[in-house]
Amino acid sequence: MKTTNTNLFPFTAFLFFILLIGCTSKVVEEKQKTLPILGFYDTEMITVDGKTIIDTLYHVIPSFYFTDHHGNAITNETVKGKIYVADFFFTHCPSICPVMMRNMKKFHENTKDISELIILSHTIDPDRDSIPRLNEFIKLMDIDTRDDWFFVRGSQAYTYEIGKEGYLVNADVDREAEGGFLHSEHFVLIDREGRIRGMYVGTDEQEVKKLEADIRKLIATEYTK
Repeated sequence: MKTTNTNLFPFTAFLFFILLIGCTSKVVEEKQKTLPILGFYDTEMITVDGKTIIDTLYHVIPSFYFTDHHGNAITNETVKGKIYVADFFFTHCPSICPVMMRNMKKFHENTKDISELIILSHTIDPDRDSIPRLNEFIKLMDIDTRDDWFFVRGSQAYTYEIGKEGYLVNADVDREAEGGFLHSEHFVLIDREGRIRGMYVGTDEQEVKKLEADIRKLIATEYTK
């Protein structure tokens, strides 16, 4: 008499379920290894090896020109092929800027082993933040800028424009605001291709720790392949 193994189907279903979870977990894990690319994007049709494919054109930081606290030019060439972090501040800021600077200073020290990392801190108050004033502020905050942290200035209108259109953060005059200005508290992470890969609240220590972790992830998962 032929018998049927009534336990076979439940076991097979269970095995399939385990395999499905494993595959799903691997997909999630792979996604977690890659940082998102933020900002607007467009697509275009291109031909590669005789085949027409869709290419994604991501938002990138436009060409820029600033002067740093040494009086030297800071342009796209300064950060070409490097990872950098951008933020916006002003030296007379009575509210969030001191906290942001303390957190950035700690971040700077914690990442001194990353040779390709650069920091660009843009003043949104160039009328008062002259080169001498920027250097006074650096001394006051006891910041060792080394050769990888640049405090930069440009015209007010130009700085606001690149903040909004390039880094996708706000900066504006507001006489009702404390200190007379409103500006973003975010630290913006830019990759080697000039694309925005993350925004982090500069007044939040945990967010700044995540910025450091994401930079190391970016280098380990995308730049070592």
